[in-house]
Amino acid sequence: MKVKLILPALTEATSPLFRPIKYSLFPPLGLATLAAYLDANDEVILVDEHVEKLSLDDAPDLVVIQAYITSAFRAYRIADHYRRQGTFVVLGGLHVTSLPEEAAQHADAIFLGPGEDTWPEFLHDFRTGCPQRRYQSHTRSLIGLPPIRRDLIKRHLYLVPNSIVVSRGCPHVCDF
Repeated sequence: MKVKLILPALTEATSPLFRPIKYSLFPPLGLATLAAYLDANDEVILVDEHVEKLSLDDAPDLVVIQAYITSAFRAYRIADHYRRQGTFVVLGGLHVTSLPEEAAQHADAIFLGPGEDTWPEFLHDFRTGCPQRRYQSHTRSLIGLPPIRRDLIKRHLYLVPNSIVVSRGCPHVCDF
């Protein structure tokens, strides 16, 4: 299976005045973590549009897009492009979790909350031909995650390529 994982660029990244240093600090570890759940024989590419050009002239079997609020419209354009050519598109991230009905219009499946607990379920559903439209996370833990697919990260494009994730938010269930 051919899988393409995409972190779309923020709107301002297309400006000639864009200063990429802020966005080239850390690689997209969330997408690299999801890639760790894929089979060893899957062909996987990870593209961070903040530090490299995104080519749309391919035909993957599955496209996974992480959408932030500031990159939502770009994420939707990319998702719509791939869906028009028949590729199954998954959207997840902060924006999708905030506005799931909006995001669902541009995806075949959406992920609400962190994807580590629902991603394996989706992969099973997808490979057996019965993916759901919505996957809702109920677990906020990093326990039991497979090693991040750091081989997919183009290390030379980041200032801190060896960054790590140590928690899923405040463990004290803070309420603001």
